[in-house]
Amino acid sequence: MKFSDFSENEEPAFDLFNACHEIVFAGSDGNTEYLERIGSEARLVYLLWCFDGEVHNGGFDQLFFNSLGDHYLEILDGLKIIGALKSAELLEKALRWFPESGPSTNREKRWAQLEPYENNEEYESDLDELDTEFYKYEDNLAGLLHNYVRANKGAKVNA
Repeated sequence: MKFSDFSENEEPAFDLFNACHEIVFAGSDGNTEYLERIGSEARLVYLLWCFDGEVHNGGFDQLFFNSLGDHYLEILDGLKIIGALKSAELLEKALRWFPESGPSTNREKRWAQLEPYENNEEYESDLDELDTEFYKYEDNLAGLLHNYVRANKGAKVNA
């Protein structure tokens, strides 16, 4: 399966994301993702689609709390690759709260890093501002991802 199988669809990135979702959760307990099953370009689409949904659903705080935060570096790189520079800037600003701007890629360790900010008004206010900026949707991640799929028709979905 290749990106060309989706490129003519009305929402190719969404359809590709759904195909990737089936692949990464096939035979899973419902919580374990097997991202190694999808190719690097498909992984970019998958992670950025998840990122968009995660931040829209619960903000940057939710991103760092949930397992998707394990992949923050890939997400940041992917945002830059597709030209979502405003979103990349906002993510970089959110990362400043972590030691050396680098949250752990281990969820439980990241929770420990976030623990000092529980009920911290400055942290909550800063992330709320970043969320508000993200919700303006200046980058239109969905549109950028649709363009990415259409521009990479030869990319493989499976690893």
